[in-house]
Amino acid sequence: MKKIGLFSLVLFLSFFSNAQKMEKIWETSGLEAPESIVHYQGHYYVSNVAGQPAEKNGLGYISKISENGEIVVQKWAVGFNAPKGLGIYGSEMFVADVDVVAIVDMNTGKIKKKLHAESATFLNDIEISSSGNVYVTDTFGGNAIYKVSEGTISLLLKDEGLNYPNGLLLEGDNLYVSTWGVVTNPETFETEVPGKLVRVDLKTTELKDISTSFGNLDGLARFGDSFLVSDWIAGGLLAIDAQGNVNELLDLAPGSADILYEEGNNLVLVPEMIEGKLSAYKIKD
Repeated sequence: MKKIGLFSLVLFLSFFSNAQKMEKIWETSGLEAPESIVHYQGHYYVSNVAGQPAEKNGLGYISKISENGEIVVQKWAVGFNAPKGLGIYGSEMFVADVDVVAIVDMNTGKIKKKLHAESATFLNDIEISSSGNVYVTDTFGGNAIYKVSEGTISLLLKDEGLNYPNGLLLEGDNLYVSTWGVVTNPETFETEVPGKLVRVDLKTTELKDISTSFGNLDGLARFGDSFLVSDWIAGGLLAIDAQGNVNELLDLAPGSADILYEEGNNLVLVPEMIEGKLSAYKIKD
């Protein structure tokens, strides 16, 4: 892991002083390869891959969980293969599921529509703009980002510079991407050169590296002036500062997936796929 410099250390410690810590406040077990999480009207919704991550087996589902970590409905929405990234716009949930984006009615938990992404093989994370445009990464084999707009899905960008894109974070016309790194072993998803943080200019589709390579990255969230990312292979929650320096915040098991950071509650939620659980951490003074 990349060591942080003196200046970055000062910045980091100014936010996480000795009086502050991340404390686990609850843990939910009994999930089946949980990958992504969203918050909607007082509940969390978690995608369960429930099988191999690119397998079309019909076993995937979405769980409904209370704000204190209790499973309300294990299989709240069904009919998926290997659901991963989730995003909500209005009363609809968008679900990345291998090669389709499924649209779920939040009032009923029923799938309203499935949009097939041509040539996609591993749709992964989802990010939605304030106007309802949906962005979806295609990680393994695709090296692409798709866009859903006005009920149709199309290829937005395909570029080796996306470095096997995974997590997404949209800020204005900038789409930040946490990448996995170029896979050299398709059976284990191992990489010789790991992933990094990349920025896509949505006006020009120009790519810019925000950090150097340091991990097989999954989840991505804004955290003050820094970014939060999870490392799926090594496990762990990491912070990337404005200079691209990296520091570990939490030592977690491998399989740390698509995180959710709730700024108002100072809460970080981490689906842990291999462990089959969801963990919630409070940033405390």
